[in-house]
Amino acid sequence: MMQELDEQKSGQGFDAYWAIVLRRKWWILGPLFFGWAIVFASAWFLPPTYISESTILVEPPKVPSNLVEPNVQVDLADRVQAMSTQVLSRTRLLNLIQRFNLYPGYSYSPDDQVNKMRDDVKMDMIKSETNTSGKAEIVAFKIAYKAPSADAAQKVTIALTSFFVDENVRASQEQSEATTLFLDSQVRSVAQTLADEEAKVRAFESEHDGSLPTQLDSNLRILQGIQQQMQAAQAARERLVQNQTYLNSLQTQYQNMSDAAFAPQSIEAQLDSARSNLAAMEARYTDDHPDVKKLKETIASLEKLKKDMASEARDNMDSENATPQQVQAGMPLIQLKTQMKLNKQEIDRDNATIRRLEQTGQVYQARLNATPAIEAEMSDMMRDFGNMKKEYQELLAKKQQSALATSLEKQQQGAQFRIIDPPSLPDKPYFPDRFKFSLGAIGAGLALAVLFGFGAEFLDDRIRGEQALSEAVDLPILAEIPPLSTAKELRRARWVPRLAIAALVVIVILLPSGVAYAYFWSS
Repeated sequence: MMQELDEQKSGQGFDAYWAIVLRRKWWILGPLFFGWAIVFASAWFLPPTYISESTILVEPPKVPSNLVEPNVQVDLADRVQAMSTQVLSRTRLLNLIQRFNLYPGYSYSPDDQVNKMRDDVKMDMIKSETNTSGKAEIVAFKIAYKAPSADAAQKVTIALTSFFVDENVRASQEQSEATTLFLDSQVRSVAQTLADEEAKVRAFESEHDGSLPTQLDSNLRILQGIQQQMQAAQAARERLVQNQTYLNSLQTQYQNMSDAAFAPQSIEAQLDSARSNLAAMEARYTDDHPDVKKLKETIASLEKLKKDMASEARDNMDSENATPQQVQAGMPLIQLKTQMKLNKQEIDRDNATIRRLEQTGQVYQARLNATPAIEAEMSDMMRDFGNMKKEYQELLAKKQQSALATSLEKQQQGAQFRIIDPPSLPDKPYFPDRFKFSLGAIGAGLALAVLFGFGAEFLDDRIRGEQALSEAVDLPILAEIPPLSTAKELRRARWVPRLAIAALVVIVILLPSGVAYAYFWSS
């Protein structure tokens, strides 16, 4: 029987459904209204939640990096993440909670308050399109906070935004200053090491003065000059030795010959010859030339000899036993002995000069011999010193560049956070969204109307009408008894449709009005 009724109901048309709507009008209008009313009213009784949001732009450095290279290289995503950890630290959040009297329901559990506030804070990164390196860069980020009141939401968002901006300035300056201080300490350390190396080089140069590679050419020239002077001194000594031999032979001949046969060169003639040679040499050489000095010494010796001979002659003439003829006869022998004595002195001076030149030449030769070994040792020292100096110059340049970058950071000319959308004061709650709740209330009322209206009809197994009975039972219908309504039922049949129409009109007016009110005037 029930199966037949289900098949009967499934085959009903529009008229049958409209009849169901008319019969179940109160089961439809009632759940529709009350379902809407409950959901719509809940939007006005639920505690509101307001969201304040701000947008922070990540500005690149104002000075191009090719002019001043930044001394802090930090990925912006990592920096924002690190700063969010600092900004959302327990200490700072507790300070904000106490400052703005947030979460009074969690007053006996600070950890719950901090966790709740962290859940209420939201950050969204705004990234650019993927660059050539295949990595998207952060160009801005948003900070949002939800609170039971619009004023509290805005104040907390302002505080969080200020924390981010101030923390970025502080972190950038601290990192930049730390880099500069590190480079400064390195420059000082390398400068001290460089000074020590320079002192070692100077001590080495002072210790091996005269044998340094830079003195090689001068040592060679000096040694060549010494060799030339030695050759000249040896040649002069040879001439004096020959002259001494000649004078010795003259002395022998003088002793064997008469006074008239001996005719030595007079002192005056030697002085005249020496003075002529000196004038010729002074025209060619300076007064410091060795030959000029030697010739001046010879002239001085001849002049002294002349005075001595004159004095000796006067002494002889004053002798009691010597006659003037004897003094005159002994003058050539005196002159000869004087020349031999002078020649001997010249030979001694030349020998002393040769010994001195030999010693000096040995000194300079030793310097020349030591120069290769000193050059090799000094080359190692200068290479280390050059590397140290290069390192010092590079560190000094980096320190100056870093100091310039630190100055830019202090003047806030580097990468900065700039607030482009300040924390807003929300005029409508984020939750509940009363407009969406009003639309949802209509949907909930319609769902309840369908559920209750057609559900009541589905559970009702009564047969209504001749067609329904014919379809339900396979029996002929003999007669139809019309409805016999009482006066009360007749009165009820008159005012119930009017009341249903009035309720329908009220619902039709009330539901759109509630939606419009929630859209335009809810706050």
